[in-house]
Amino acid sequence: MAKAASRPGAVVWRFGLANLLLVAAIAGVAASGWTLVAVMAIALMLGSPADEAAGDEHALAGGGGRWFYVANLYAAVPLLIALTVVHQWVVANSVPVVGAARMMPVTATTFVVGYFYALVGATVAHELAHRSNDALAQVCARVLLALTLNVTFPIYHVHGHHRHVGLYRDAATARRGETALAFIARTVVAQTREAMRFEAERLASMNRSVFSPYNRVLSAQAYPLLMTVAAWMMAGPVGALAFLSAALIGRFLHELMNYVQHYGLVRVEGSPIAPRHTWDCYRRLSNGLQFNLPRHSDHHMFAARPFWDLRVSEAAPVLPFGYQTMALIALVGPLWRRRMHPLLADWDRRLASDAERALVHERGWDAIV
Repeated sequence: MAKAASRPGAVVWRFGLANLLLVAAIAGVAASGWTLVAVMAIALMLGSPADEAAGDEHALAGGGGRWFYVANLYAAVPLLIALTVVHQWVVANSVPVVGAARMMPVTATTFVVGYFYALVGATVAHELAHRSNDALAQVCARVLLALTLNVTFPIYHVHGHHRHVGLYRDAATARRGETALAFIARTVVAQTREAMRFEAERLASMNRSVFSPYNRVLSAQAYPLLMTVAAWMMAGPVGALAFLSAALIGRFLHELMNYVQHYGLVRVEGSPIAPRHTWDCYRRLSNGLQFNLPRHSDHHMFAARPFWDLRVSEAAPVLPFGYQTMALIALVGPLWRRRMHPLLADWDRRLASDAERALVHERGWDAIV
């Protein structure tokens, strides 16, 4: 059951924190040196130690600050484009100078840019992709997703993941015992393949060829292609390589969060989706930085609900730490298993249905908990 302590008319200002960090990142990338280090340190501190210290937030943000919330979603688009342009400026000014030391700004800025492509770009794109009747939101979502080379996301996520969450065949549900790296390799391929399959079926129902210009998977590839060409024009082949590297870093970090959100949870084919099929997180800063994405179970129950109206659920399993902390733990397999498998054992015992417990046993997954 969802619960919400409403604060009518309140504006939750922490939902502007991601864009404030993004502005700082633009300045840090432009200045490079210690400024860049400071920006990254602040981002990591807010995402981990400060997140844990700030604790949980169970209140409903509410629509009193709707203007502020919507403005921050759309502000992410020009800010991330500005970050990309500044990144290319750094590349263009570093490449002509011979010496590995001069390439350090390129390496450092590429990582920072990829981090924000995931933290802000993918998160905002996720929110906008669910606004299926809003043409501007759909275009902005694809622009942001192009930054992580993930333009098939709106198709698979909406038509695949939201229907199949928790099922063995869901490309975006990490299986019990599956490592983060194995999941990322599997999900990138499977999401693309499934998105193509959905489009082929949709076009066939309209008596159109899969190679029709109406194929959204194929037409969406124009976004990252144009961005790569633009990077080449601004900073040459190294600029294009730097953009693609940042995009891949962002995609890796985005799928790492995907790994965390559903790891090890199961659902029986044909059974309804319930809050127990998603890991929730109520850390105040995690939810502020990622527009309430960590209130993930309510999102799966009500996909069209705007992020400021998402509630917490007593029926959902809860992660022990904030999103960024969990992502860091996920990179260390033994530590991840030590933290998560006892929680899965608790899920099996306390939250799973009899059919789900039987399915876990049938697959031999109870032996790895």
